[in-house]
Amino acid sequence: MNSANLRRRQFAGVLGLALLAPMAGASSAEAALGGRPRPHPVTMTLPTPTGPFPVGTMSLHLVDNARTDPWLPTRDAAARELMVTFWYPARPVPEQAPALQLPSGVAAEWQRLVEQKEEFSVEPGAVDWAATRTHAVHRAPVRHRRGGLPVILYSPGRNLPRGFGTVLAEELASRGYLVVAIDHTHETIAVQFPDGRVATVLDATEEATLRALADVRVADVRFVLDQLEKSDIADVSAVGMFGHSIGGATAAQAMYDDPRILAAADLDGAVGSGAEAIGSVVEDGLDRPFLLMNSMLGNHHDDVLSSLWKNLRGWHLNLQMTSAGHYAYTDLQTQLPLIAAAGKMPADKLAGLVGDVEPARSLRAQRAYLSAFFDVHLRHRPDRGLLNGPSAAYPEVAFIG
Repeated sequence: MNSANLRRRQFAGVLGLALLAPMAGASSAEAALGGRPRPHPVTMTLPTPTGPFPVGTMSLHLVDNARTDPWLPTRDAAARELMVTFWYPARPVPEQAPALQLPSGVAAEWQRLVEQKEEFSVEPGAVDWAATRTHAVHRAPVRHRRGGLPVILYSPGRNLPRGFGTVLAEELASRGYLVVAIDHTHETIAVQFPDGRVATVLDATEEATLRALADVRVADVRFVLDQLEKSDIADVSAVGMFGHSIGGATAAQAMYDDPRILAAADLDGAVGSGAEAIGSVVEDGLDRPFLLMNSMLGNHHDDVLSSLWKNLRGWHLNLQMTSAGHYAYTDLQTQLPLIAAAGKMPADKLAGLVGDVEPARSLRAQRAYLSAFFDVHLRHRPDRGLLNGPSAAYPEVAFIG
């Protein structure tokens, strides 16, 4: 197989299906160590947001009583339950500790996965994923804006908890947006509810087609938007959406299906074509602004994106960081290098997951372009030429014609 075909297969597989899957019968880190003392875990940190406002956060449990959860067996039929996180510009609360990145139950499931899956090969006990703090204060008072805050929805990649979108979410919140991240229950590796229940991945989602997954995700997004319409802090006349991997593909289909979404960004997410398309958006296209940001795996010239691209009628732009891996567009861009630097995961695994782009530069570029995109298309602010062509300030980013 030549390198071009191999790259296309990797692009279709990783972006569409993701390389994560739950490990059946995965043991805990302590058991994997055979009862030996746990090593001192790596201290994980997240970059500080750069906007002018402090950030607040809160999580909400939402129940869609009008919809039966499609992934549950018929005998267990129940209403669709979701967990979402809000990040928003806040008033300062200097005495209060920032919120945690992941709930304890989610962190435990994630830890088992990265210690057992060959794609990561993180040493058992190397990281205490439950200890990572964000830069957002839980339930800090909202910095209100007349008419409400512009809204940006976030859909994570397959299996990835919504907490791994924290860095970009906090950045946008620090610049004045209300960011709402959605966990897609039974597809995300773990979702923890307020009563302590932890819902893990079900076989039904592992076996489902991309279109079936996207259909459920879009229904989740539209339900969350319905709830936001009842909020006095959200300006639902200015709604955008972004997502990673299949979450990015979801953003495209959700914008097609719901006119309330005015602009969408797809971070390294394939949409397929023909029988493999995630939905009607691929052939019918979009008439609203669409940003595509890719990793080394490919761009809109590849089969898994070219059909959608030729059908885009509104403003559209494809950016690519050719030195970035698929998971560079998540918090793992900043976290995995810390683990590798401590010698707790193989360096070749790191390159395969987040690439060899310098993490700080990767994040700086993502923050700049994503913020500029939403500022222009939701707030009608100037981008000072950033979206018009390559910038010497961000040499990692190529404009793909």
